[in-house]
Amino acid sequence: MQEVRYLIQTKKPGVDELDIKLAEEKLGAIFPEQYKILFKLVNNAEIGEWILYPIKTQINPKKTWDDVVRQNKEVRDERMSEALIAIGDDGSGDILCFKKMNGKMGDTIYLWNHETTELDKYAPSLEEFIILISEENDEFDDE
Repeated sequence: MQEVRYLIQTKKPGVDELDIKLAEEKLGAIFPEQYKILFKLVNNAEIGEWILYPIKTQINPKKTWDDVVRQNKEVRDERMSEALIAIGDDGSGDILCFKKMNGKMGDTIYLWNHETTELDKYAPSLEEFIILISEENDEFDDE
């Protein structure tokens, strides 16, 4: 993830292992390794139009009142499958998700469409997602 960190403009400091473990416990599933690595580098990453929900930090919990746990426990769309863990959104209602199975979240990033409730595979991993979005943004910048 260090190789793609420069593609993320967010400068918010990352979280520590304890913060990640607390979020995993509350969600009942373990995050993929790339997700953990990214969040140790930067919390609340903005990737193109997508914003990944932050992980609440013990150092300054007031700055992360709206976190990945809250998004999945309190404001989650009731039409979403319980097997999905929402990790970010684009402000339009569409949500990036991981699928949860046997207490772990898979690497694949899915897009849950809030209008149709359809779930589509978006990228095979978080790193691939970051590269894909940055390439899409580069295309728009060139026009």
